[in-house]
Amino acid sequence: MKKLLCVTGSRAEYGIMRRLLLELNKDPNICLSIVATGMHCDPKFGSTYKNIEEDGFTIDKMIPIDIDTSTNSKVLNSMSICQSGFGEYLEFNKFDAILILGDRYEIFSVAIAAAIHNIPLIHLHGGEKTLGNYDEFIRHAITKMSKLHLASTEEYRQRIIQMGEEPSSVYNIGALGAENAAILDLPNTTQLEKKFGSFVKPYFMVVFHPETLTNVSLESQVKEVLAAISEYMPEYDFVFIGSNSDTGSDKITELVSKYCHDNNLRYMTSVSSEEYLALNKYSCGLIGNSSSGLIEIPTLGVATVNIGDRQKGRVRGNSVFDTPCDKNSIIEAIESSLKLESSNINNPYYQKGVLDEALVRISEFLNSKLITLPKDFFDINSNATEGL
Repeated sequence: MKKLLCVTGSRAEYGIMRRLLLELNKDPNICLSIVATGMHCDPKFGSTYKNIEEDGFTIDKMIPIDIDTSTNSKVLNSMSICQSGFGEYLEFNKFDAILILGDRYEIFSVAIAAAIHNIPLIHLHGGEKTLGNYDEFIRHAITKMSKLHLASTEEYRQRIIQMGEEPSSVYNIGALGAENAAILDLPNTTQLEKKFGSFVKPYFMVVFHPETLTNVSLESQVKEVLAAISEYMPEYDFVFIGSNSDTGSDKITELVSKYCHDNNLRYMTSVSSEEYLALNKYSCGLIGNSSSGLIEIPTLGVATVNIGDRQKGRVRGNSVFDTPCDKNSIIEAIESSLKLESSNINNPYYQKGVLDEALVRISEFLNSKLITLPKDFFDINSNATEGL
């Protein structure tokens, strides 16, 4: 039996992997362990480790990292706590491989600890570009420490190979989150209203995270977003979901929670994956800069108003309306989004059978020689590029 560890640090990333983890947990040839860290362990982000336990999983260990997003040095301190905690955990707990998703800074610390302990990494969502955030270089660094790459588009698969990864270890399987949005049993409007209150008016969802590489004023960005939203207050309602734990998210929380209080709007620190998707499904669209607006939300048939540069460089479909972060431009993008016909939406991240493909590739990897062989650097030349 192969011992597989999954490390999860946020509500969003766990929600994407949830179905995969449930299936891996059923596999008689795999012993799955889960460790929760990051936002899962922090009450101010909703203590979302409880969502994992509610799904029937036993969390093998909780590794809190003392999250403080007020400065980059505080974030670096959290990363050091995380790296130290996982360094010790992996010293005494041996695994055949570790499954991780994405580009969070706590996951970077996990990847470093795993690499030093020579434990193979299985990485989901590598090869993507997000030029407005430090997730950009974190993601690519994790790629160089990983042995199996499950990319979400062909463009991303090619980029991973361009980074020197052996083509036979890189697969374009699509995005689990895009498939989740298509097949999960989501709450209906009656169930949502029972939990979150009645929706008297049509509403937009709003999720806004920090840009950490653009040197823009986070406070001015938030004020521009809220100013644009205020223009629609008489006709529309707005549902805000809390920001992540990147540097500066505390300022977003402060400004947005006050705005919601003053205008009697819903503000939720965290919701389950199904609730988040359902709230978006019945909305007029998603406003903000969340990756979900590019990857998952198009599958629901609603538009995304993507603000600023946080997601700059990512593949996107025709339901994503990009806009600079100023009031008038945001209003213009909202107006354009309202004219979108759901029947015309395409989602470049959606591929049928993503879950099954992921299960096959992970199982093959766990039983292959790749798990023990040292990584080489795949050099691309005129001959090697043919047939990639």
